[in-house]
Amino acid sequence: MNIEFIEALEEMAKEKGIPREDLYDAIRHGLAAAYQEEYHTEDDVEVEIDQHSGDIRINGKRIELSRFGRIATKKAEETIRQEITQRRREIVFDLYIGRVGEIITGSIHRFEGKDVWVNLGEAEAVMPDEHRIPGERYHAGQRLRAYLVSVEETQGDPRILLSRAHPEFVHQLLELEVPEMEDGTLVVRRIAREAGRRSKVAIESLDPNVDPVGTCVGAGGARVRVVTRELSGEKIDLLRWSDSTERLLRNSLEPASVISAELDEETRQAKVLVPDDELSLAIGKGGQNVRLTAKLIGYDIEVTSPEESQD
Repeated sequence: MNIEFIEALEEMAKEKGIPREDLYDAIRHGLAAAYQEEYHTEDDVEVEIDQHSGDIRINGKRIELSRFGRIATKKAEETIRQEITQRRREIVFDLYIGRVGEIITGSIHRFEGKDVWVNLGEAEAVMPDEHRIPGERYHAGQRLRAYLVSVEETQGDPRILLSRAHPEFVHQLLELEVPEMEDGTLVVRRIAREAGRRSKVAIESLDPNVDPVGTCVGAGGARVRVVTRELSGEKIDLLRWSDSTERLLRNSLEPASVISAELDEETRQAKVLVPDDELSLAIGKGGQNVRLTAKLIGYDIEVTSPEESQD
């Protein structure tokens, strides 16, 4: 009976991805709890298991599991199950905590309201409604790529949080397509994003011979097009990084030209003057261009033209 019991537990541990030694630790703890229950003792219990024969010795004496009563047997089962479950949770946590900040792939498993649950193979992750790209539709079984935001320990399974709306998702997608980012030649310094609509990505080149914008765009726009496709058509504005906030503002408002820009560092306010015929271009549809620029540089921006200023 001992060997059958151990074989059954080994099969369960294998299904849950538990290492063999962790399994035997769980069995030892479970049998110790059963022995204490059966003999009404709180003394320390030493359990030895022969992994080949299935022989079990408790405090030096060979024991058959059939000698334990129903209550003690149930205590052993509960303890072993809890130990295996806890170890599995630790393994999952360790597996994914090191992958925070990466793109991860899974298949959509189920929905809870507007929250999407994704099967990663070893674990299940959640993509809450606020981390979805607005307008995207999903269906069960669909393969999905997302940014791994965090892994948190809980009373139950670790909470693995995914996002497709996070600005870093754009960064990681670009890195997959642009080798010069992976090798450190190009560096993404800042991203402002309205998920599903538009992102502005400020990029610096550490090599004066490498153009940051053209390199990321790729021949015929091939590189950035892959990213846009993954983001359901979201437009990507690539611009040169500058340590000068004013220069960064001008780069971000392109193709609109800037006549003048007054920046108040203390109040974080910026007043920008653009040509009359470029005012709507600078502001963008629904104010999006200036809104993303404001987010990128961290200033409130007021954009006017000479004619508007006179009025």
